[in-house]
Amino acid sequence: MLSLVRNGPIILKISVSGDIGNLRDALAEMSSTRASGTFEDFYNIAAEGDTLIYIEQDAAAAPLCYQTNIAAPAVLCDLINKKLYGVIRHINITPPNIVMRLIGNLDAAIDQIAADFKARETDCIHLKNNMEESSVLVNFTSEPLNKPVPNESFYKRALLIDKPCGQLLIYLRAKAQEYLNIAMGSPDWNEIEITLFDAMDQFDLHYNRLITVLQGLDVGIVVGEAWVPEYTIAMRKSEVYQVRLLTPIPPQQLKRIAMGLEYDDAGRRVADFDVYFKKKKLSWSSELKQNTGYTRDKIGTLHRTRLLASLPAEAKAMLRRLDSMIDKGDRRSRRAPH
Repeated sequence: MLSLVRNGPIILKISVSGDIGNLRDALAEMSSTRASGTFEDFYNIAAEGDTLIYIEQDAAAAPLCYQTNIAAPAVLCDLINKKLYGVIRHINITPPNIVMRLIGNLDAAIDQIAADFKARETDCIHLKNNMEESSVLVNFTSEPLNKPVPNESFYKRALLIDKPCGQLLIYLRAKAQEYLNIAMGSPDWNEIEITLFDAMDQFDLHYNRLITVLQGLDVGIVVGEAWVPEYTIAMRKSEVYQVRLLTPIPPQQLKRIAMGLEYDDAGRRVADFDVYFKKKKLSWSSELKQNTGYTRDKIGTLHRTRLLASLPAEAKAMLRRLDSMIDKGDRRSRRAPH
């Protein structure tokens, strides 16, 4: 399922004084990450539902940062129950903030959202300097939302909306595709067909590799699957597995993903993934324009490297685990490259 709207992290900014050893230990115990650095550095590793805790000490001491997947109210309850409030001078908590994914002309969609909600315009790092803001901040990005979105991936424009966050989330999720269509300039998404052929009959394995990548990159919605016949030039019939996908992503981008899946780390071609758009097969040769002088295998391994770099850690680990199960036997019986 393509994710277009999600919650951002909640930020706790705690001013402290005196000996904060016990407080620091308590926060470290509940946190998955502790780091020093700027507010922006710390925000870059935050995922949906996370709480970021920013500790401001006396002027001579550097701020401390913590990240946890524990909800902010539970964090505060834990500190109170452990009677650690003696060193706390002041606490600010940001209101809920929302991240929305748009592709294409982001300004067109943002203008419409601003008009629909009579929103005030601001920038993407508004919460850093306005910790007591009462309106909901909505940030925009073209990046997938199933992984942390760093500050540099946020669009320069953001909106402040005076509406309860829960109600706003429901509305934005209901209207997300409409706003995405405005940004894309078309009410139509691309219907892509991806067919899988494997001479070693490891269809289930390669299907799982494909789904792992589609979900990891959050590129679209699978709307159908089936075995379909395919005929060679000599009119020999074979069976291929077909996955139909609705996506706002350009067809050629899906072709690059498919080419990356055809190869393993050693540069061996381990399967065929064909991509069709409007019943027309996209040829690998279209990639030669940006990769002059490259062979098909070289382009495929290049796209594999880029694919691995773009996957979230969990999806990358799953893909590598599945890759290790591929039969590396004699593949000369495969159909010819195309």
